[in-house]
Amino acid sequence: MNTNRTTRLTGFLIAVLMTAAINGAMLLKFDAVAHEGNASNAQAPTVVTLGTASIVVHRS
Repeated sequence: MNTNRTTRLTGFLIAVLMTAAINGAMLLKFDAVAHEGNASNAQAPTVVTLGTASIVVHRS
């Protein structure tokens, strides 16, 4: 078996696993923070209404 190819494949697999683990942990933490903030926030949602804008364009 080619040692150089094996080393590169092993390094690549370790990098993929580390990336997946870090991203998974971050997503779990973001989800936990979102649920915590949603449970403690009892404010009513704010509704914003924008006025009408008239746009006049000269066509040649």
